[in-house]
Amino acid sequence: MSKDSHSTSAGVPPKPSLTQSGNHANQDGDDESVSSLRIRKRDRIINFFRSSTPEPKVGSHTSSTGTKTVEPRLNAFRQNVDRPIVRVVLPDVGTRIDNTPQLAMCLGLLPKGHNIDDHQKVFLQGDSIDAGSVTWIKALEQEPIERHHIHWLGVRMVEVFIGDTLKDSVKIAEVVLIGAVLEREHYRKLLSCFVNEFDGARILDIEILQGLVQLVQAASPGFLNADDLIKILSIIRTRLQGTHQQSADYPFHLTLAVSRILDVMTEHKVQDLNRVEEHEPLSGVLSGLRDSSDPFLMYQACYAFQALQYVPDDEIPLQTVLRHSAGMADGVLKVSGLVKLDLGGLLEGLKETQKVVEETVDTVKAAVEGALSLIESGRGVFDSLKEGLWSGQKRLWYPAIRGAYALAQVGQLKDLNELIYKAPCRRDPLFQWGICQLLGEIASDSIWDATVRKQSVDLLGALYRNDTDWGQDESVKSCTLNIICQLGADSDHTVSASASSLLKDLKQDQGTISKTRYPLRNRLPIPTSSPVLFNVQKIPYLEYDLYKLRLQRLEETRLPIYIPPMAKANLQAADDDLFPLMENVQEFLEGERQVMLILGDSGAGKSTFNKHLESELLRSYKTGNAIPLFINLPAIDQPNKDMIEKQLEIHKFSPDQINELRQHHRFILICDGYDESQQLVNLHRTNMLNQRGQWNTKMIVSCRSQYLGQDYRNRFMPQGIGHYDSPGAHLFQEAIIAPFSRDQIKSYVEQYVPLEPRTWTTQDYMDKLSTIPNLLDLVKNPFLLTLALEALPNVTDGKENLSAIRITRVQLYDVFVEHWLEVNMRRLESNTLSAQERISLDQLVDAGFVLMGTQFSSRLASAIFDKQDGNPVVKYVHIHDKGTWREEFFGPDTEVRLLRESSPLSRTGSMFRFLHKSILEYFFSRAIFDPSRFPSSSSLDSAAVKALDTEGPLFKRNLLSEPSVIQFLSERAQQRSDFKAQLLGVIEQSKTSAAAATAASNAITILIRAGVHFNGADLRDVRISGADLSCGQFDSAQFQGADLRGVNLARTWLRQANLSNALMQDVQFGELPFLREDSGVCCCAYSPDGKMLTLCLSEGQISTYDTATWKRRYTRKEHSGSVNGIAFSPDSQRFVSGGDDSTVRMWDSSRGEVLFVIIWSHRRRRSYGEMLPLQVHAVAFSPCGKQFAAAGEKLHVGQDSDDVTGEPYDGEDSDDDTVEPYDGDAVQLWNSDTAESLFVLKGLDDDGICVQYSPNGRQVVAGCLDGNIQMWDSETGDPGASWNTSYGPVVCCAFSPNGLLIASGHPNGMIQLWTASSGIASFALVGHGSIATVTGVAFSPNSLRLASSCFDETVRLWDVSTGTLISVFNNVGEAVLDVSFSPDDRHIASGHASGVVRLWEAGSSVPSTGIRPIAEPISFVAYSSNGHSLISTDHRNTILHLDPRTGEVGPNLVRTMSLGLVVALSPDDRQIAFGDDFGGDIYLWNCQTGAAEGNLSSPGSSVAVMTFSPCGRYFAFINSRHIVRLCDRHVPGLETFLADDKEGYHSTTYTLSFSSTGHELAVGFALAAVGLYDTRTRSLLRTITLSYEKTSWQLGFSPSDQLLGVYSLERSIVVWDILAEKQIAGVAGTDGQLQIIVFSMCGSWMASASANKRVRLWRRQDSDDLESWVHVTEVCGFISGVRIVAWNPVAPMEFATCCFDGSVQVWHIVTGEDGSVSVGLVWTTDLNQLIISRVAFKDAIGLDPVYQKLLAQGSTLDELGVDEGD
Repeated sequence: MSKDSHSTSAGVPPKPSLTQSGNHANQDGDDESVSSLRIRKRDRIINFFRSSTPEPKVGSHTSSTGTKTVEPRLNAFRQNVDRPIVRVVLPDVGTRIDNTPQLAMCLGLLPKGHNIDDHQKVFLQGDSIDAGSVTWIKALEQEPIERHHIHWLGVRMVEVFIGDTLKDSVKIAEVVLIGAVLEREHYRKLLSCFVNEFDGARILDIEILQGLVQLVQAASPGFLNADDLIKILSIIRTRLQGTHQQSADYPFHLTLAVSRILDVMTEHKVQDLNRVEEHEPLSGVLSGLRDSSDPFLMYQACYAFQALQYVPDDEIPLQTVLRHSAGMADGVLKVSGLVKLDLGGLLEGLKETQKVVEETVDTVKAAVEGALSLIESGRGVFDSLKEGLWSGQKRLWYPAIRGAYALAQVGQLKDLNELIYKAPCRRDPLFQWGICQLLGEIASDSIWDATVRKQSVDLLGALYRNDTDWGQDESVKSCTLNIICQLGADSDHTVSASASSLLKDLKQDQGTISKTRYPLRNRLPIPTSSPVLFNVQKIPYLEYDLYKLRLQRLEETRLPIYIPPMAKANLQAADDDLFPLMENVQEFLEGERQVMLILGDSGAGKSTFNKHLESELLRSYKTGNAIPLFINLPAIDQPNKDMIEKQLEIHKFSPDQINELRQHHRFILICDGYDESQQLVNLHRTNMLNQRGQWNTKMIVSCRSQYLGQDYRNRFMPQGIGHYDSPGAHLFQEAIIAPFSRDQIKSYVEQYVPLEPRTWTTQDYMDKLSTIPNLLDLVKNPFLLTLALEALPNVTDGKENLSAIRITRVQLYDVFVEHWLEVNMRRLESNTLSAQERISLDQLVDAGFVLMGTQFSSRLASAIFDKQDGNPVVKYVHIHDKGTWREEFFGPDTEVRLLRESSPLSRTGSMFRFLHKSILEYFFSRAIFDPSRFPSSSSLDSAAVKALDTEGPLFKRNLLSEPSVIQFLSERAQQRSDFKAQLLGVIEQSKTSAAAATAASNAITILIRAGVHFNGADLRDVRISGADLSCGQFDSAQFQGADLRGVNLARTWLRQANLSNALMQDVQFGELPFLREDSGVCCCAYSPDGKMLTLCLSEGQISTYDTATWKRRYTRKEHSGSVNGIAFSPDSQRFVSGGDDSTVRMWDSSRGEVLFVIIWSHRRRRSYGEMLPLQVHAVAFSPCGKQFAAAGEKLHVGQDSDDVTGEPYDGEDSDDDTVEPYDGDAVQLWNSDTAESLFVLKGLDDDGICVQYSPNGRQVVAGCLDGNIQMWDSETGDPGASWNTSYGPVVCCAFSPNGLLIASGHPNGMIQLWTASSGIASFALVGHGSIATVTGVAFSPNSLRLASSCFDETVRLWDVSTGTLISVFNNVGEAVLDVSFSPDDRHIASGHASGVVRLWEAGSSVPSTGIRPIAEPISFVAYSSNGHSLISTDHRNTILHLDPRTGEVGPNLVRTMSLGLVVALSPDDRQIAFGDDFGGDIYLWNCQTGAAEGNLSSPGSSVAVMTFSPCGRYFAFINSRHIVRLCDRHVPGLETFLADDKEGYHSTTYTLSFSSTGHELAVGFALAAVGLYDTRTRSLLRTITLSYEKTSWQLGFSPSDQLLGVYSLERSIVVWDILAEKQIAGVAGTDGQLQIIVFSMCGSWMASASANKRVRLWRRQDSDDLESWVHVTEVCGFISGVRIVAWNPVAPMEFATCCFDGSVQVWHIVTGEDGSVSVGLVWTTDLNQLIISRVAFKDAIGLDPVYQKLLAQGSTLDELGVDEGD
């Protein structure tokens, strides 16, 4: 047979005849002339087109004589049959799957949805699902776990196969068989494995190749993409290029594989195959195979070549001649996945294709004839035509063969029979060759019925013997005989017998026929064994155990009451700024974060939420999803290691199962009780979660807020990837459970009431909760709400006045425990007990069952803390724990068992714990002080003190790590004066006994939390090391010789305290000494080595301090205006500054010398008539130290300017006022060594206000006045990303050291965090004043925190991972201009407009168990008429009643709706007036009820001053237009105009004061005059004219009405004798603007308060009939000016002050025997500020020199921010 024959029909060039043999080029010889060679080439082309003439119609042929004859035809396949399938017996649902064909069938029948007809494509299935399969599917629908098991087997087979290093033919056949029914993810994993195996093998593995091809052919829609097929084709083509010269076996299989892949590519309509890289190389390889002596290889090469023509390449459109053949693509049929083919449509398509062929042939003939002369001329046109025209021709036989295979694939054999005889191309030898191969495959394939196989042999014989069109080419006849010969050796007797008989009839001897070495079936066999499946079956399947666990946990987590909790972003967020916690958790589970921390107070509902979350996840769990696993951390032994394994072991999972879960499953860990497990480590890191080869998890962990310190987030953040393995803040999330709202409380009560028969309704409970003072706030805690609902019936029984009841947290626990024990006692009494049990119960009842039960639980709680360090879970197994401490509580003793079973304990197996951690802490607090042992009438003498057990927990355990216990004890101390006395006694005892030191530290900490004040206390020699005294009040306290080592004194009131000779090592004050400069501190910066702090001042100076000693190194003034920016070089050797003088200066930081100066701009701008230089606003140094940047003003087009180009600005204004069209740029970069300008950065449309480098130095970011943030490439100067903020101008910005975030500060008090890589907004930090500008932002070195400064006089510290506000540092009276973090992360420096720099300790914070401060700052305060209450209003105009002795808020708290800031109290305490400082209305409210009682109107102006007369009849006020009005409250509607600013000297009215009788009203005017009016007649009595030129600012009558105190702006106080009409002796000067003058009720004292943060006391002295007033003392320690002084009407030596910062103080005057006067603090509201005015600390031992300097500054500190002006 000729080697050329296949190429001709297949389209492989150039083979003129199938009967020719040999290579003409070789036959011609090397000496053949060029001319003859060209002629021979011409003949070849002519012969090709002659052989391609249209064929006669199908079914007839033309004889040599020209007559038509009918072809003999055999209808071997008489009918279409079902698709061939492998007969597999389906296993019963739930039984073991024995072999891989069974598994493949089961996988194919797995439903995707609920419809049984909605199943995956299965190449083994027939046209329809049989009844048995339908029954099996329906049974499987009822077994979801079994459904997953089948899916799991398939997935695991893939994984096991991929991991197997020995992939033999059986294993390959196994996985290929299931490949067609896998899901996309796992199919692609398997395909990738085959691709890699084939590509990586040195020697061709035929089975791997066949498996790869079959996987590609079996792919479901959407599983493959064009790139996959192109890659696979490229890999096979590359291997073919390297092997086709070797043994023919490899090239044949590779060429066959190429054919099959190209077939799939045509089906998937793959386009744009790269012409140069893929199309032409493959064409060349296939063309080269035409010389093969193997006809089967030649046929495959022709087939592959034709397939390649149907895969479009990416070349531009071909010549016009070739475009005619493009229509042939329409005849190609996509055959994959067809269930039924239309034979008529197939034949019609082939006919249409034939027409295109004929047209193409005619066109190309004409083109060739025209090109013959070129061929003969030797110009190489033939080669061009050969490659460009005829190589790309598509032949008809290829789609015909594809159609034939498609018909056979779906069982349409009758149609196949018809196609063989009617195909337009049936005379083409290559079509015949393909049909012979197809019939041979059918006959040899055991999947077909024996009858079909025999029919296939018969059809082959008929074509060979009887069809004259068939086998005209000898190669076809040879191929047919070869196939029949192979079938004669088939293992099936029917087939072999039929083939042998046929050969005999044909008179062919099998022994003489050459047999091909290629099998007829080129696919992998159905596996007869299943080694991969066998290995998978040995892997434990877990879904059954997971299902049982799911049912068990759903039962265990059933909650009788559940209220969805709300959460907030941080503790400082407003209570109405909430979001549903569950939604937040769902976002976490769906996102990329790995750890979520849920914080909340004790009893806030963390565990309840966790159980509900587990329940919801279990209900929605679907096999294969992440598995929810609840872990009770306290119940796990050492959860810091193998936490998940230990929990699964508790659930009875085996080690093999646990390993399987680790490797192949995802988990949602719900870790409850981090605080209860006493953990201090990062469980995510110590358990190596989400690491390679470890557990794949999402972790939700809950913890009480009180348990954690300030930097707690490091305990929970996952380890980041990259960035030097810093904590992954982007992988961490946090939420704080918010207290219940009123609606949530009501919903809870509605669910609570139906649980048991009750006499109270929901409304009854809500009425009691609302009426009892403070109770509704208390029960916002869910656990306390539960206790309250249980306790309320007993608490209110017999009580009529519910508003007088006070309930605290500890009281709720008391009532709950008593109720619990009483119920259990009654239960036991009604139960059937044994004789011994009855005896024991009677004994317990006689002794007091509640008492015995309480003491039992208290002893148990004490033992848990003593023996287990507070771990709440106790494991008791009697055999193992007999004789241990546990037996006392869990042993078999009858009395012990009765008490244990009656206690609020829960049991899980051998695990015991209290119902809630807070109950354990409650009983532990009772182990310290048991109120049942100390009746409330106990004596407060030393005997009571001795009753405290010196061997008890108070003396043995430091309680500072147990804030909840301290809270219980502090409430107990508030409740029980005897306990308070005991604690005070312990502190006293520590003076003489070192054994009481621990107890004393605990005691004073408890008392501070209880609100006990130690003002004036004698604490000399006390031993309280380690105590937490933060926020305590120690005014004038004596600490001489005390042991204060390690004591926390942050935010304490230490005014005039004496610390001499005290031990003070490691004491904490929360801040360092302040620094003070002569002008405002515009910016500050620490050097990178932390050794220097440099300040830039508003008058051009730069000061540098040594941070070791805080001594100033130098001060330099080189700038001529304010210095606005500073930045250090990374080596700390230099810094750069920029200022208002339009210069940027480089400095030597060690010497303070300027190295060079750069002029920012030689141009100036006009501002209010002046010509000013363009200012430099900010500078930055690159991290590499080679560059620095500056941002500043730019001169806009059309802006007035003065051009002095070439000369530095000298400060002199120019006379040139011309408008110059110049548009400068606001950011520039320079070389830091040479001062060479590198880039003028483009992109900002307005002034650059701030500039920073990214930590890697590759980017520069700047903030703009128009609100834009712009990035640039620092190496090229090219603009990068930019984005606009919604908060206005970007005043300041900072890059986080880890490079992930950018922070920007804005004029409206907002701070925005941005993701640096994308510019996407993250947290908006809300907390600064809404009308105050944020002036500075600085990240901590670890990137976890952000410090911000603001005009609102605060520095705030934020957690950037959550947006949580950590701490606030107050600077009352001082706008803060900049802030900087120290490199060691310990300190924060803030610069102030007053020239002060405050140095804060970044780790100091207010304890979570501290005294609860009054919610809002106080704006008004006055004593009640009986002196028993301080009536006050806060900024929300809530009326508060404060106890003058303790500062506690009384029960009658009333909220009004007024908005005024001017307040006055009626003398009968009944009414309070609020003056609207906007609309002018005055609203009257009832102080007791909060009811509105009318209003007065002052239209068109706001209220400036108002007051009630002491008699209560009159009410006077001044409005903003200085009009004085007087109202008679006895005559409604009577309002009298008294004065305005138009009456001569009545230029402006400022102040009012009534006489004690109310008959006279003094009005102060601007021109040093006071008018006295008669309130009864509304007439002016007289005018007092002072000897001063300026305003009379404050007035005050003495109680006798004889004297009038007047303050003028001459800063003098005048005491005027009204009757004598003269100024009396004793005029005294003052400093600062006076706010008030008030006489005491006894008339002996006068107090004046001014803006200098002081109150001055004046005492009346009478001698020789002359009255004078002498200044005797002053009160300091205030952090802002005093606005109100109020004297106690019944205690003349007591007065209260109210300051502009919203704080209130009560003071007591003490007079010594020598006549000296001192003033001591009684109490103050929480200031959140350290007060250290005039502290004595001589010879304090171990006190850090830095703190010594801080205390030394105390007297100066209270003077900061004093307004010295008028």
